[in-house]
Amino acid sequence: MKKFIRSTNDLLLSILMGAVAIFLLLSKGIITGVENGLGGIWAQASTYIHLLAGILLALSVLQLLYAINFKREEDQHTKLSIPITREIVVTAVSLVAYALLLPILTFFPCTLALNIVLCGTFAMKENQGDPELKGKLPKKQLIGVLIYSAVLTVVLWVLFTQILKCVLP
Repeated sequence: MKKFIRSTNDLLLSILMGAVAIFLLLSKGIITGVENGLGGIWAQASTYIHLLAGILLALSVLQLLYAINFKREEDQHTKLSIPITREIVVTAVSLVAYALLLPILTFFPCTLALNIVLCGTFAMKENQGDPELKGKLPKKQLIGVLIYSAVLTVVLWVLFTQILKCVLP
C-alpha cells in the first residue's frame, strides 16, 4: 500500500471530506427548502447546501489525487500523523460548546465568548516564540483581543441580520 499512497493524512482527509459531501447530498434530514415554496430554487436552503456539498466532493477528489503516489517511489510515503496540540483541543471544545450553547444563550454572548477564546488562544500561540512573553498575553494585547472580538461580533451580527436578513438565535 505504501507504493500507492504518498500521504496517509491526505488520504484520510479525502475520505472524510467525501463522506461528509455524500451525506449532505443524499441525506433526507437536511433542510429541503422554503416551506411555502416561494422564491424559487435560489431561495431554498438546500440549493446552497447541495452547492457546497458538490464543491466539497470535488475537493475531496482532488485531495485523493494528491494523496496517490503516481511516481511509485517508496521514500515519498508519509505515515498517518494527527497532531494534537492545545490550540486544536481548545478550538474543538470551543466550537462544540458554541454549538450547544448558542440556542440557549443567543448569538451575542456565545459569539463574543468564542471570539475571545479563539483570539486569545492563537495570540498566546504567537507569543510562544517571544522569550520575553513565553506564551502569555500582556495587558495591551489582551485589551486588543477583547476589542477585536467585540468588533468582530458586531460585524458578524450586522452581516447576518442586516445584510443577509438572517434570524439569529
